[in-house]
Order: sequence, then C-alpha cells, then structure tokens
Amino acid sequence: MDLRRLFLFAVLSLAVVRGAAAQQSPEVQVDLGTHHFSIGDLLHMHNIDLTAPSLVAALRNTDPEVRWLAAVQLQEDKVVEAIPAIYQALESEKAPRARVNMALALALLGDPGGRDELHRLCADETFPPEFRLYAVRYMFDLHVSKDESCLRAAEQIANHTRAYRSSALELLPRFHDLTPEESDKVFRIVARRLKDPEPTVRMQAGRSLTVIGNPAAITDLQRAIAREEEEGTRNVLEQELEKLQAGVSPAAAR
Repeated sequence: MDLRRLFLFAVLSLAVVRGAAAQQSPEVQVDLGTHHFSIGDLLHMHNIDLTAPSLVAALRNTDPEVRWLAAVQLQEDKVVEAIPAIYQALESEKAPRARVNMALALALLGDPGGRDELHRLCADETFPPEFRLYAVRYMFDLHVSKDESCLRAAEQIANHTRAYRSSALELLPRFHDLTPEESDKVFRIVARRLKDPEPTVRMQAGRSLTVIGNPAAITDLQRAIAREEEEGTRNVLEQELEKLQAGVSPAAAR
C-alpha cells in the first residue's frame, strides 16, 4: 500500500466516518491536496463495485480496510437490509479499526447492536487505546452525552496512556450530565496534565480546562504559565487563561 493510501486510511476512520455520523453530507469526502476521495473512490481502488450485493460480499474481503469501507458505504446508501450481514461481519471481525467502524455503521443504520458494541469496546481494557477513543468519539456522534464505560476509558487513557493522552483530554469535556463527583474527577485529571512532559498534552489540557469552565482552573493555569519554559506552549496557555477569565464572573473567580 502506498503512502497516500496509508494516509487516507488513517484519516478516514476519525474524520470521514465522523462526518458520516454527523450526516454533514450525503457523500463523505477526504481532501488530500488537490484530490478528493469518497468512500466509493477508495472501494474502487480495491476493485469493489458499489452495488449492494458487491458491498455485502466485500464485508467478507480478506482486507480489513475493505470490510469496514464496505460497511460504511452500505450505511451511506441506507441499505437497511444489509444490517444482518454487517452484524454477522462485526461478530467475526478481529481488526480493531474495522470493528469500531462497523459498529458505528450498524448504529447509524438504526440497529441497537452497533451502539451496544461501541459501549463494549469502551469498556474493554484490552482493546487498543486508539480505537477505544474512536468508540468514545462515535458515541458522541450518536448523541450519547454520557456513557459510563466510555467516560472510564477516556479517564484511563488520559491518566496512563502517553501516546493518546491529548486525544483523551480533548474528549473529556464533552461528557455531560455528570455527577459532582464525576465532574470533579474529570477536572482533576485534566488539570494534572498541565504538568505533563509533552508540550502538546499541556496545551490540550489548557484548552480542555477552558471548555470545562471551572473557575478553579484559573489558579492552575497561572501556575502552569509561570513554570512553562516552551514559549509556544506558554502562549497557548496564556490565551486559554484569558478565555477562561473572560467567561467567569468576578464573584466566581474569587
């Protein structure tokens, strides 16, 4: 597989399938320079016709990328009669990216089994962290503002999985209807990441604190700015502090 197609497959799951979930356009597209690729274009690269029978057959293709692309195309085409075939493919699917994307396609076609699978993937601590976060994002795209398993997944990854901390921190403020204890826990997890060794994580922590909007973060950000040695990171934290201060009433800030 050439580098261009590797890039496409990397961005499709998180960008394109999210676009499908939000139903932003009838045909999802990926931009790559001057080229525009739809799911159908990518399937054609694999010599897969876009007829319903061909797509159903592609759910059993030896290439996992083809399998999930076929499921997403069936969802885009609203082929509800393909639900049993997608569900069967999902039950036997081993590739993490294909599994999570098939689950989303199934959910968007109206089958509750897709949402149930995303819930299970959030809860599965043996599932790769990258794709647990896909499941978290997809639950938000399905307008599930709080799933306890997905909340725990984001918290665990923000605390313990260095490679995906920034992504987890971006997701944590999107949970709603939390108990006071849950809200406090999320706030403390995010605030601790202001001391993370990675500048990108520290910046995301600042952005997430602004979204959370807790006045207690003002002091945390001020301390982080005072100790920050990276100029670019410090500038971002200063901007986030200004946003937070602008959105907090003087009484709340005291």
